[in-house]
Amino acid sequence: MTARSPSAFMLSALFHGALVVLILLLAYVANEHRPDAPKILELVAGPGNNYAATVAPALGVPGGIKVSVPTPPAPAPQPAPEPVPAPAPPPVAEVSPVAPAPIEKPKPADPAAPNFKRTIQRQIIRADSKAKAEIKKEREAEAKITKEQFDRENKAKAAAVKTVQLKVAKIDADGIKNGVVGGSTENKTGGASGKALTREEGTELEAYFSLLKSRLKENHEKPPGLSDTVAARVEFFVAADGSISRVRILRSSRSAEFDRSVLEAFARTKNIGPRPDHQSDMKELEFKMHDEDGG
Repeated sequence: MTARSPSAFMLSALFHGALVVLILLLAYVANEHRPDAPKILELVAGPGNNYAATVAPALGVPGGIKVSVPTPPAPAPQPAPEPVPAPAPPPVAEVSPVAPAPIEKPKPADPAAPNFKRTIQRQIIRADSKAKAEIKKEREAEAKITKEQFDRENKAKAAAVKTVQLKVAKIDADGIKNGVVGGSTENKTGGASGKALTREEGTELEAYFSLLKSRLKENHEKPPGLSDTVAARVEFFVAADGSISRVRILRSSRSAEFDRSVLEAFARTKNIGPRPDHQSDMKELEFKMHDEDGG
């Protein structure tokens, strides 16, 4: 049988075909046993482990009413009141001194003679009453101006407070005590200790592993003095009840101290609750000295 015979060609084709099938089979088996890295979603704000929440809870006042809490504007400096001049003393009629009459022998009183003393007294009383009336009139005018000025200032302050009320965030009585400003009253069960008011759409299982990752990263005490490029990949088993076991370093960071800190983070992390899919499987997660999200 020569190399160019049909039998040799078929044998070569079968050999190469079997080799390709073997390579594909090995690749499939390798992928089949490789744990999936969970998809990480952004968690909503507010304390708690409510990983299923898609919106943060609103800040509320139990038993209260919907109110706005404005910050009152700083009081404007009031101008010093202008000094009010003291009222002028009432004019007094000037009386020319009367020269004493020469002493004469007393004569019988003439009933028709004018009484100068009484006339002068009447003039003084009349002038005093007129002066008091003018002073009263001036004071009433000053009081009227002061009231109008007071009303104008209070109207301006009320307008400023109303403007501030439109700008401040509202505290909703229908929310919860530990909610956040800007949250929704539809969420009455708490948040997931995240930063977002809403999260992108995703399955509850994806949100569950997002919460688990957040708790692990919170419990990871990074050793000081290491490079920002240090990273380790971990494999771990998550049971249906949420318990974590079989934790091992899948790819070392080449720093024994950092690898140990990662394993300690798993030891500190408490069970966040049963998995929503009621399944158990292996997962992988990477720990970095410097995460892109600032952790």
